[in-house]
Amino acid sequence: MKMDTNKYRDLFVSETREHLVSLNRALLALEKNPGDPALLDEIFRSLHTIKGMAGSIGQDQIAELAHKAEDLLDKLRKRQLKLAQPQVDAIFESIDYLESAVAELAAGRDPQQGLKQRGAELAKKIEALVAAPQSAKAETSSNVYGGNDFSRINPLKTADSFVYKIRVLLEADAALKSARAFLILHTLEQFGKIAYTVPERRDLEAERFDRGFSVLFVTNLHSEKEIKSRIASGEIEDIEIEEVVEETEEQAVERRTVSAFTQLAQERPREVKVSTARLDKLMNLVGELVVWRERLKQLAQMSQNAPIQDSVDQVALITSELQHQVLASRLVAMSEIFDRFPRVVRDAAKVLSKDIDFKLEGRELEMDRSILQMLAEPLVHLLRNAVDHGMETIAQRKALGKRKIGSVTLSVQKVKDQALIVVEDDGRGIDPEKIKKKALEKGWVTPEQASKLSQKQVFDFLARPGFSTAEKVTEVSGRGVGLDVVKSRIEGMGGSFSIESTAGKGSRFLLNVPLSLAIIRTLLVSSKDQVYALPMSQVMETFELKPENVKTLQGKTAIVYRSQAIPVQKLSRALKLESEAGTLAGPTVVLERQDSYAAYIIDRIVGQQEIVVKPLSRFLKYNKTFSGAAISREGQPMLIVDVNNLET
Repeated sequence: MKMDTNKYRDLFVSETREHLVSLNRALLALEKNPGDPALLDEIFRSLHTIKGMAGSIGQDQIAELAHKAEDLLDKLRKRQLKLAQPQVDAIFESIDYLESAVAELAAGRDPQQGLKQRGAELAKKIEALVAAPQSAKAETSSNVYGGNDFSRINPLKTADSFVYKIRVLLEADAALKSARAFLILHTLEQFGKIAYTVPERRDLEAERFDRGFSVLFVTNLHSEKEIKSRIASGEIEDIEIEEVVEETEEQAVERRTVSAFTQLAQERPREVKVSTARLDKLMNLVGELVVWRERLKQLAQMSQNAPIQDSVDQVALITSELQHQVLASRLVAMSEIFDRFPRVVRDAAKVLSKDIDFKLEGRELEMDRSILQMLAEPLVHLLRNAVDHGMETIAQRKALGKRKIGSVTLSVQKVKDQALIVVEDDGRGIDPEKIKKKALEKGWVTPEQASKLSQKQVFDFLARPGFSTAEKVTEVSGRGVGLDVVKSRIEGMGGSFSIESTAGKGSRFLLNVPLSLAIIRTLLVSSKDQVYALPMSQVMETFELKPENVKTLQGKTAIVYRSQAIPVQKLSRALKLESEAGTLAGPTVVLERQDSYAAYIIDRIVGQQEIVVKPLSRFLKYNKTFSGAAISREGQPMLIVDVNNLET
């Protein structure tokens, strides 16, 4: 009977992607610590799990390649091979192939012929690495030698017999390995019968094996612990014993299908996987509920009916808790994308023959999954940019008296309800004069204007479309998006992007992004009879501005705030609702914009409200003054001001 395995495909894709992230991380660590047994075991286990799951859903080529890579890791674990760069590269290539194959499955397709050919070639490459000269007669796995071959076992069995597979690994420096193997076999024969060994017995006696061998053993003793105690002795590193039973073909199919996922279910019994689409739908429904909660609260206050107000308050409390739980369910740790970046830096450094020490900080911080997905490509570009353009070659660093190994750090920390992400390197830095020269060549500024530019204004040119100071395009820098697209995407999610650099010492690229785009707390203000929403995370202070407190500095109106002069104007003028400055007095709100402050005079403060962020219509999509829209308590539409792009 053919088993329907389609229902397991999505689970396979999800679980395999997690294993591939772990594989990349462990393999990068193994490059720095060759021979680390814990890392070798971790990689081996992940490959073994992928092999089993792929086989259970009929993806034989994926299973075969994972099996070949598993064989290579088994040799490394048993010290039958020494870790070298060709083996590391082959495993990385295997991971790349598996990622491509899983992407095809995720899209509802089986791997295409070109990908299958690539997998077959990679399998042969790994086979050649496994067949190393120092292990001409190596141990093979049970899948290869026929494992549970009951045609050879059954004649030795009785009604009371049990069959065990015993794997023995001798210590690396064991003396007289053949004698040690003989003693183990001789001990087993005292209380049972040996069906066969791998390698064969004559090879064990002639010491034609490395240090591991397997025994298929028939005995009336039903105790793995007792068997192990009887054969345990000096110079043995490890003994594994498992009972084997004969099974029908149908049972074998069922076992392979179910067992591959059983361990995963046992490891995370408290977790259930939910599709992103369902979470999005649930978030939208909760968002609508929040809007009606605010409307109900207003109606209850107007009714002046105590029982109704109490009931509405209880509904509001339950809605708030539901909102909190749904928002929390959408949060994922930064490690979901951060753990992919060491591989990005490693590959870029290898192509450019640079030595990079890459550090990750804050990978445990959680943010909304949708924002995390939008951050992936911009961060990949910034990291490649740091390795390619930012970092000097080894020879250049030596000549400058710097450490041969360059440093690139990706860090994230929570600041209010935003995440501050920084990509930092200790490379060559950015030369402001070089940027000014390029800006002059493009006609963006005049010589007089260029001489008055601040460093921040100069660095802002780097994020303009078409700007580049690179003398040549490399394989690394010639791919992906530019800094202009990075800036545009960060601002598109209500964030900000800035650059700091010191020539000769290094650069910092700073990204401020919200932790969630779904529901935010805002200050509602009125200007020209229209209500606007300002994110509370950027509201510093509100007060009544008097005309005598307004000054004119270098032709611009300003006020003194926290011992510094900050620009001030009417919000209506900043939103281009009017052109005249008018009298600068009245209710004022001070807003934080990236690394500066600005004050805006409004008509009145309406109040605070949690709002559900809605995308802008196609007519306002490219207007950078607003980051989204929302519905007020009164059921009226209002715009959310993008403070970072608000005119000063």
